[in-house]
Amino acid sequence: MVTKDHIISLQNDRGTSYAAYIQVTNELVAAYNEVRNELSKEKFGMTYSELVDRSDHDAEAKERVKALKSYYPQKISECEPKNYGGKK
Repeated sequence: MVTKDHIISLQNDRGTSYAAYIQVTNELVAAYNEVRNELSKEKFGMTYSELVDRSDHDAEAKERVKALKSYYPQKISECEPKNYGGKK
C-alpha cells in the first residue's frame, strides 16, 4: 500500500537502455494511477482517469483529482546510475 510518507527510489545500471528505463518509469506511474483509480471508484464512483479527463472543464472533477494526488502523491526519486553490469 502506498502511504503519504513513501518514496520510491529508482536506480539503474549505466548500461540500461533508454527503452528499459522508460518502461520501468511507465510501470511506476501506472501503479500510482491504479491505486488512485481504486480510491476514486470507492469515494467518487468513477475512475481517476475519468476524473482527469473531465478536469479541464469540470471544477469538481479538478478538485477530486487534486485530492487523489494529495492522498497518493507521486514520489519517485532517481538515483545516480551504477555500474552493476560492468559497463561504463
